[in-house]
Amino acid sequence: MGHEDTTTPLADEVQVDPKAHVVLIPHPSNDPRDPLNWSSQKKYLLLSVLCLASFSGAVAPLAGQLNLAQQMKLYGKTQVEEAYANSAALAGMAGGPFFFAPVAHRLGRSSVIFWCILGALVCQIWAAEMTRSDDYIAYVLSRMFAGFFGAVPTVVGPRVVTDCFFLHQRGRAFTALHMSFLFGTIAGPTFSGFISADAHFPIEFWWTVALLGATAILVFLTLEETGFDRTDLASNPPIPTAWLSNRLATFFFGQSIVQPTTWKETMRIAALPFIIGACPVTIIMGTFTLISFGFYVGMNALVPVWLQRSVAEGGYGFSLKQNAAFTFCHWIGIIVVEIAGHYGNDAIPLALARRFNNGVWKPEYRLHVLWLPSLILNPIGLGIFGAALQYHLHYMVLALAVFLVTVGSLSSVPVTVNYVVECFTHYPAEAGIVIGAYRIAYGLTITFYINPWVAAVKVGWVYGMMAFFAVFSFFFVMLLMWKGHRIRQWQFASVASSEEGEKLLD
Repeated sequence: MGHEDTTTPLADEVQVDPKAHVVLIPHPSNDPRDPLNWSSQKKYLLLSVLCLASFSGAVAPLAGQLNLAQQMKLYGKTQVEEAYANSAALAGMAGGPFFFAPVAHRLGRSSVIFWCILGALVCQIWAAEMTRSDDYIAYVLSRMFAGFFGAVPTVVGPRVVTDCFFLHQRGRAFTALHMSFLFGTIAGPTFSGFISADAHFPIEFWWTVALLGATAILVFLTLEETGFDRTDLASNPPIPTAWLSNRLATFFFGQSIVQPTTWKETMRIAALPFIIGACPVTIIMGTFTLISFGFYVGMNALVPVWLQRSVAEGGYGFSLKQNAAFTFCHWIGIIVVEIAGHYGNDAIPLALARRFNNGVWKPEYRLHVLWLPSLILNPIGLGIFGAALQYHLHYMVLALAVFLVTVGSLSSVPVTVNYVVECFTHYPAEAGIVIGAYRIAYGLTITFYINPWVAAVKVGWVYGMMAFFAVFSFFFVMLLMWKGHRIRQWQFASVASSEEGEKLLD
């Protein structure tokens, strides 16, 4: 029997039965330094700033996604060639976490987040200065490195979430964290589109410099190191209590307040994403993510191309401002996902555990949240999107399709990350890195082959095929719902850990 949660508001909010008590998993220690013992206000403040860092980090690499016309004229490139900058940004987002996860293990979570925000800020200044006709390559590189730094808060974030929040609270915390990142990928292009519509394009990067600077200040003022060993309390290094000493230790001398480690151990941590990625449960969930969410990334990356093409070329002839206004259908979708995730991503799995397993936890209960968004909304949206382009339907039909795909695809992100993290509870950041790489891979490459694909089968069937593939991908989720317990046993013992079997509800 664990501690019962009678103090934190989230416990009451997710109560599935008035007579049930939520057991605190993992069990907190008696040490006040344990992040699980921090006050709710402190945890929520930390999560809020972490969400801001994720949002700002996502805004930076994709801020120039919409303003294609000015850059085409300046650099002498086609629309698709300009879209390569978005592919470079996605490549950076996929690659950066592999480098910074072991660094965070050695120097501390908060320290790495702070310096990566500053790194993204420098990259935005770099992009804003690329105003000569021969700066195209340097501009694309600035987008790659902005993604390299910008994705780190969202990938290190799962470590912070699992450090601070109990099992029954994580669904909401993961939803807030990943929706902040995904909202940044939409809000960045939207704001930049409106800001730069009647101005020279570098301004779309300068406003993000101010945002990243403010974020860095808030990170410096509020974030704390959350790494804590509950198995050996004496091994935890002392953390200065004086404010200035604490800030300097956290962000400039992070290695002094984290568990001592060797370079050999750091290299082992660097290899963990590849080890976790080779486990069957990760491959199965990653394949679903690659297909299901990848189509959203691919659609989102190319929507500006379709909208800004002339009507004669099969597009809608949108101006930059019109394109920026169109992105609000993404905003509405993200808001719907956030509300649904807030109320469902913990409550539904808890209700299933109580009804079908006497309150005993299984990670697979989280996957049942995906039936409606992933199996129904996402394929329908992709089909409508293809039909709208094929038959040049009204742009509001296109907006409806984008809304449905946004809700269908984005709903899966916190759920899939949370599930894989709970299959490898000792290595949440490394598990998140693998799923993040799967999530980005398709969108990273689509700009290189979308035109030949459209030429071969017409645009309607390109997205129609995506709809059928999205339905097919859900069979991977169903496989885990059915045989997840058995599949999770087929993994390397050195990384395997979960909270299955814990009595979560009394």
